[in-house]
Amino acid sequence: MIFLLFLPGYVATAALFPEKDRIDIIERIALSFGLSIAIVPLTGLALNYTPFGIRLDPILVVISAFILIVSIVAWRRRIYLPEDERFRVDISINLSMKGMPLIDKLLTVGITVTLIATVALLAYVIAVPRSGESFTQLAILGPDMKAKDYPRNLSVGQEALVHVSVGSFETSKKNYSLVICLQRQNSTTNITHWNATDPFGGPVVFDEGLAYASNFSLEPGEYNNKSFRFSISETGTFKLRFMLFLEGQSLTEQPYREVYLWLFVS
Repeated sequence: MIFLLFLPGYVATAALFPEKDRIDIIERIALSFGLSIAIVPLTGLALNYTPFGIRLDPILVVISAFILIVSIVAWRRRIYLPEDERFRVDISINLSMKGMPLIDKLLTVGITVTLIATVALLAYVIAVPRSGESFTQLAILGPDMKAKDYPRNLSVGQEALVHVSVGSFETSKKNYSLVICLQRQNSTTNITHWNATDPFGGPVVFDEGLAYASNFSLEPGEYNNKSFRFSISETGTFKLRFMLFLEGQSLTEQPYREVYLWLFVS
């Protein structure tokens, strides 16, 4: 907490105001918190436009580099000042605020309350951790592993390729069944017959109502990425459905997750 909410702003303040008389200690502490609150979100915003994204490890690395570089700048500026003009921390505990200007009293009380609230909030977060939202991600990607260039217009027997990705963000290991079936447009019938072969073992051939199934397990944070090659043996407009079921779900229930492709076969 101190690393993120105080140190970045403190080294920035030290680099901007190396002299001891430019600002007093109360203003220096307030600036340290204020600049930290500005620097850390801006760092996250900048990382959002990089391949690293807003994740804990990249943020810690960038903030550490910022503190190191700005500390060197502050040190260089400080050594060029006469020794009696350099800012230094002299620790003397005086709880009396007698004789202090009103603004200093208000700043002192505000900073004290803020610090106490921050420590209390940190203790609460540690003692009562929140469990994040748990879910499973199901996606289909085009031939280049991107969300574009999906096969749309096919000829009878023409082979097409998509990639199926299932990612677990659950809190425990889960068992899944992925059902892939072909349904004609405006048809109310979903599955009429099954093929027991592995749908990801090689090119598969669909006709209306045919379904394939694949069973697998995922640990939290694990992905199951598969290439799916298929062709269709009859003409028409079809919906190729990818339905994900959790263990214990009936295949007649609403799928846990579903995505689909519209295909026009001539």
